[in-house]
Amino acid sequence: MMPQRFIPPRDAYELRLSRIWADILHRDSLGIGMKDDFFELGGDRGTAEAVRAATVAQFDNPLSMETFLEEPTIERIGCHLRARSRKLNEQTVVPLQPHGSKRPFFFLPGGEGSVLNYYALARWMAPDQPVYGLQTRGLHGARPPFDRVEDMAADHIESMRAVQPRGPYLLGGHCSGGMVALEMALQLQRRGEQVAVLAVCDAWSPANARLRLPNETFLDDLVEFYSIIAAGSRYWFDVDIGLKSDDMRALEPRQRIAHFMDLARKHGAYTPDEPDERIERILALFRSVSYSGYEPAERFHGPITFLRALDSKFCETLTEGWEDVSMRPLRLRMVPGNHVSLLTEPHVKVVANEIRIAIAEAQVS
Repeated sequence: MMPQRFIPPRDAYELRLSRIWADILHRDSLGIGMKDDFFELGGDRGTAEAVRAATVAQFDNPLSMETFLEEPTIERIGCHLRARSRKLNEQTVVPLQPHGSKRPFFFLPGGEGSVLNYYALARWMAPDQPVYGLQTRGLHGARPPFDRVEDMAADHIESMRAVQPRGPYLLGGHCSGGMVALEMALQLQRRGEQVAVLAVCDAWSPANARLRLPNETFLDDLVEFYSIIAAGSRYWFDVDIGLKSDDMRALEPRQRIAHFMDLARKHGAYTPDEPDERIERILALFRSVSYSGYEPAERFHGPITFLRALDSKFCETLTEGWEDVSMRPLRLRMVPGNHVSLLTEPHVKVVANEIRIAIAEAQVS
């Protein structure tokens, strides 16, 4: 029998459930897959009742033992909880690794918007290094994405300050998230706050984004866009969802959405109950950053660590212009992988180590 493919948490419900299971089963939550059977993980009737009671208490949602036993996986229980409410997914700060007394590291996602894609990064940071994802507005809930990078950054700062009211701050971002993290650093700088670490993972600088994005075709040729998102799933979720461009072009536009999402749900890239509109929201997020024409108002006074993937086809130059946005020499680090795989197993441990070194060199406490 083929072993069950490991699927990490894909939303806030699965993330919280995995921690409940880990606490009661005395396991590492980072090793619990969303399709893993509770009893195969070592659970019994007594621990099942404890998990059920903790789930009811934390989610304020009824869950009978009969429902739990029907299919005792985090994936299915998550579906049960979301059937009543999806509000938890709208939280703006996601505790990817909340444990430890160190100053927290805040990370911003790339164009796909989901901070849960960086679950592996949190896993490889030190066990006493808290890591929080700053969730992009527009991926969940009724509020649309911001049109300006400046507004995105201001919103993230307010969310971050609910966790850490004062600096020094430790910031990072992947792809377009690196540009938003830069703007956060500049706004904090103007407030007199210190950003001790700004780690940018394989991203265009704002100047290069303004230069290159008008020539990109994937925001208009949506079949190309779907293909890019599908390619990312090979790394985020270790699965080929089987999307074929020729098949997509033969479909009507609305049918393409349904076809893509059917494949993504079937192969575990999204939860079984993820609505079709997910891919439309991701497209809106890509467009909001791409069309913003962001230009920094000043240079950053602190150090920037630029983590460039050795096999990146996204970055076209060695430093991507990041040396032009800081008053300090650029801290360039070449890391294994491509634009996505640098943040997935096995390469992500190198990225995590470089970020840990940057934090240590900043000498913040």
